[in-house]
Amino acid sequence: MTVMIRRVTPLLVCLVLVSCNSLPMLKMKGMYTSDETLLFAQGLDQYIESRDLTTLKLMPLQYPQGEWRTRAEGIIAIAEQQQQQQYRLKKSTRELAHSQQKIGFLFEDKKILEVTLERLKQVLIDMESRAE
Repeated sequence: MTVMIRRVTPLLVCLVLVSCNSLPMLKMKGMYTSDETLLFAQGLDQYIESRDLTTLKLMPLQYPQGEWRTRAEGIIAIAEQQQQQQYRLKKSTRELAHSQQKIGFLFEDKKILEVTLERLKQVLIDMESRAE
């Protein structure tokens, strides 16, 4: 009995695989090869590689009722927010560098003023000692 099961099992597995392979639903041809899906995949790849949203922005225009349109619009919105935040961060970084440079100049001016004040104090002391 076990010998027969060993011989029949590979045949049954082959039959199951062949029958599954012939089912169009399991092949999912349309699901992965639709023009809309390919455009979305290309747009996503393009965005990941170069941060270019051009192809993803075509999705709502070419497929206004498509299933990938909302996902593309979501990615576009997030990417644009991220670009705006990066712009604000760069602007703030430049402003910070400029402020730090001003602080450096003010610190140098403060040192010069402190030295000048000490010299003026010494001149005042010298003048008072001569007056006596």
